[in-house]
Amino acid sequence: MVKMIIIIAILLSLPLSAKAQRGVDREWTDTLEAAIRTDTRVIRTRAGEMVSGIESIRGVVSPLGEGDPIKWSQTLPGVSAGADGGSAMFVRGGNSGTNLFSLDGVPVYGCAHLLGLTTIVPSEAIESASLIKGGFAGRDGNFTSAHLKITTKEKISDEIKSMVSVNNFLAGASIEGAAGPKTRFLLSGRISPLAYEYALVRDKLPEMLGSIQNFRAGVGDVYAKIYNDLSPESRLSASALFSNDMYSFKMNDNSDEKMGWRNFIARLKYSTNLSGFRFDVSASCNIFKNLQEETKYYLGESRHLSLSSDIQEYSLSLDAGKGLGPRWTLDWGAQFRYSLFNVGEKSPQVKPMPAFISRIYAQAEYKASDRFEMMAVVKGNYYSSRNDRYGSFDPELNARAEYRFSESLSLEASFDRMVQYYHTLEGLPVGWSLDLIVPSRWNIKPEYSTQAALELEFKRGRHFLTGGAFFRKMDNLVYYRFARNLFSGSLAHWETSVDIGKGRSCGAEFLYEYAGKDLYGRVSYTLSKTDRYDFPYINDGLPFHAKFDRRHVLNAAARWKGINVSLIFQSGQWENAAAEEYILHTPDGEVVAEYFDGVNNYHMPDLIRLDLGYSISYSTGKVAHDLNLGVCNVLNRFNPFMLYYDTEQEGWKMLALIPIMPNISYKVSF
Repeated sequence: MVKMIIIIAILLSLPLSAKAQRGVDREWTDTLEAAIRTDTRVIRTRAGEMVSGIESIRGVVSPLGEGDPIKWSQTLPGVSAGADGGSAMFVRGGNSGTNLFSLDGVPVYGCAHLLGLTTIVPSEAIESASLIKGGFAGRDGNFTSAHLKITTKEKISDEIKSMVSVNNFLAGASIEGAAGPKTRFLLSGRISPLAYEYALVRDKLPEMLGSIQNFRAGVGDVYAKIYNDLSPESRLSASALFSNDMYSFKMNDNSDEKMGWRNFIARLKYSTNLSGFRFDVSASCNIFKNLQEETKYYLGESRHLSLSSDIQEYSLSLDAGKGLGPRWTLDWGAQFRYSLFNVGEKSPQVKPMPAFISRIYAQAEYKASDRFEMMAVVKGNYYSSRNDRYGSFDPELNARAEYRFSESLSLEASFDRMVQYYHTLEGLPVGWSLDLIVPSRWNIKPEYSTQAALELEFKRGRHFLTGGAFFRKMDNLVYYRFARNLFSGSLAHWETSVDIGKGRSCGAEFLYEYAGKDLYGRVSYTLSKTDRYDFPYINDGLPFHAKFDRRHVLNAAARWKGINVSLIFQSGQWENAAAEEYILHTPDGEVVAEYFDGVNNYHMPDLIRLDLGYSISYSTGKVAHDLNLGVCNVLNRFNPFMLYYDTEQEGWKMLALIPIMPNISYKVSF
C-alpha cells in the first residue's frame, strides 16, 4: 500500500524523487499547497477559542489555493501537525483521533480530500470556523482534545449568485439565492480530474509510472442547503453533504490495490426565539465508509484482503436557553445518538457493533460587571455497547472565567473534564480518513481527559498578544501497535493489537498579531512536552514520547499589498513503535530480525518550510475575479515525517511530502 501512496502522490505533484543521507534511503511523495490569500486575521472570542471567517481562512497557506479550516487550525498555538502538508492535528498532547470535527454540529468522521490536500466541505459553503481548545460548551461531546467547528452560511443572498473555480486538481461551482419570499438555497460542489491527468502523464511520461496500470480515481463533493424563515423568530432548515475519495490501480503482476472513503451527512433543524427563550431541535443522519482492499499473487496463489471501518449514526438533539435578567444566562439540552460500527475484515463472521450514547447538560453563564464573567457546564453521559453488554455512566465538567484588569489587559482560566467513547486506531500519521474508528467495549474503556489552562491577553490599537500555559492528563488512551502496517491483514483481528495507557502534556502558548492598513503579520509559538506511559506492551510501561511530540512549533505569516509570506518551523519528533519481524536474507540463510524494537529509536529532522505567494482581486463589470499565484516550499527542503522499513529492498526509508511546487488557482463570481 505504500506503493499506492507514492503513486497517487506522483499524480498530485511531480516530480517524485529520492535522496540518501547518513546511510538512510529517503523517499518523498509530493503534495501541493497554495499561497496566502487576502486577510489572515484571527478573531479570538474567549479563553481557549479562536474564530475566523472564510475570507480569513482563505488567507492561510492552504492546499490548492482554497480556504481550508484544517490548515488554518494547524497555524494556531497549541497545535502540532503530523506530516508536512497533511491534515492530521495533535492538540495539547492529544491523539489525532481525540479531536472533534463538526459541520453545523454534526460530527465529520472522514474530513480529508485528495490525501489531505483539502477538506471535504466546499469553501463557498463555509461561513466561519472556530478551534476550541478549552472551556467547552454544553452542546458538544464525545471528544477529549479540541473541537474544530465549521459553520455553513446562515444568511444567503436574496439575489442569485454563482461562482466557478479551478485549480491544479479541483474544479468547482456554486449557486445561491432566493427560491421564494422566505426561502433561500445554496448548492456547491467540486470534482477532481485526477484520473484524466493520470492518462495524460501515462501517455507523455510513461517511465515515471513504471508498472502502474489502469489508475482510477473518483474524488468530489456536493453540499446543499435550504431554509425557510417561517416567521421573524423561527426557521426550518435542511442540509446535506456527500463526499467521495476512491483510488485504485493495477500492477504488471496482476495485483490490485484500492483504498478510499465516503461521507453522507444530512440534517434537519428547527429553531425559534420567543421572548428571549431559545429552542432548537435537530435530527441528523451520518454515514461514513472507508475501504482498503488488496489482491496480490504470493507463492503462486491469489490472496485477497478487504478491510472496512463503517459507521452509521443517527442522532436527535434538543437545546434550549433563556436569559435570566441582566447577569445570568441558562442553557440546557439533551442528545440521543445510535451508532452501528462495521470494523475490520469484511466477512460474514464479522458482526456489526451497535452503540448508544445519551447526554444531558446544563450550562450557566454569569456576568458580574464589565470586568468579570464566568461559565460552568455539567454533563451526564450514559454509554451502552450492545454486543458485549458494556455500559458506562460518566459525568463531565467544563468551566471558564475571565477578569479584565483594564480595556487592554485580561486574565482567563479554563478547566475541562471530558470523556470520549469512540477510539481511532491511527495509521500513517497524515490525517487521511482511512484510520479505523472503533467503539468502547469491555476491553477498550472510554478515554478521559482532565485539562487546566491559564492565559493572559493584551490588546491595544493594531496589536494583539496572548500568552498562557496548560496541563493535561489523559487516561485510557489507545495505541495501535501495528500502525505502520495499517494496510495489511493485521487489522483482521485488530482487537488483539490495541494497547491502553495514559498520557500527560504541559506547555506554553503564544500568539501575536499586527493588523495595519496595508501590512498584516501573525506569529504563533508553542513550547510543550508530551509523554505516554503505563502501556503494558510498549517500553515496559515506562514513559516515552507521544506521536508528534514536537518541543517547538512556530508559525509566522505576513501580507503586504497582495504579497504573502509564510514560515513554518516544527521540531523533529521521535519515532516510536512496537517490535515487528521481517525476514533477512544472509549468505548463511534466512534470519528473522526485529525492527522498531522499543521507543524513541530515531529522532526525525526539524520541519522547515517557506512559502511565497501573490494574490489579486479585480472586477470586470458585474464579474469578480480572484487569482492566486504561489510557490510552496521555496527552500525545497526535505521534511520527512515517518521512518519505515521496506522489506522488498531491505532498507530503512523516510516518507515526506511537498517539494518545491508552483500553484495557481482562479475563481470567477457573478
